[in-house]
Amino acid sequence: MAVPTFYIGNKNYSSWSLRPWLVLRKAQLPFEETLIPLYQDGTKAKLLALSSAGTVPVLQVEGEMIPDSLAISEWAARCVPNLWPKDPGDKERAQALCKQMQDDFGVFRGTAHMNLRRRTDTAMPKDCLDDAARLTAIFEDLLSVHDGPFLFDDWSIADAFATPFATRFNTYGLQSSLKVDTYFSELLADEDYLEWEMDALAEGWTIAAVDAV
Repeated sequence: MAVPTFYIGNKNYSSWSLRPWLVLRKAQLPFEETLIPLYQDGTKAKLLALSSAGTVPVLQVEGEMIPDSLAISEWAARCVPNLWPKDPGDKERAQALCKQMQDDFGVFRGTAHMNLRRRTDTAMPKDCLDDAARLTAIFEDLLSVHDGPFLFDDWSIADAFATPFATRFNTYGLQSSLKVDTYFSELLADEDYLEWEMDALAEGWTIAAVDAV
């Protein structure tokens, strides 16, 4: 079987790419990484050549193109089942939470963009802060009923999906609870995440509209 090719966007900005990248690394599945800089001349054509969605990430496995963060993570979980919590109820909750983190919190995601190089104390809009507070409450609840240090005790795909949110709290100086702050610190100290972050800090590409927030 050929090694899968994983197409991603800028490591500084692409939260969608970070999530399944972490999953693939934790699964210890081999893959070749191809980065397509976003918002550059020719970017859209390159993305549309990969999938009709015209977005990253995309995982190419043999002749199949998988163009969605959660779908890529589910593919990895079929190869390495321990990426989801062992308890059936926790697994169902983790899958639902990943879907929610991908589809919900649109104001938060659209206002407080992932931007690993940036640190700012700019006041964020109330609806963005409301989304952040709602997310904090969900994490607080899960951390209160599990032993940690992760949402479902051991690391799972849910923690990969939470990691870009942790970076946003860091970038924009947003408040959370002590328990959630400790959890975020755990995510941002992860060796795989730190490798991604190091690459992000070394990138030369910029997206002006995101850097201006």
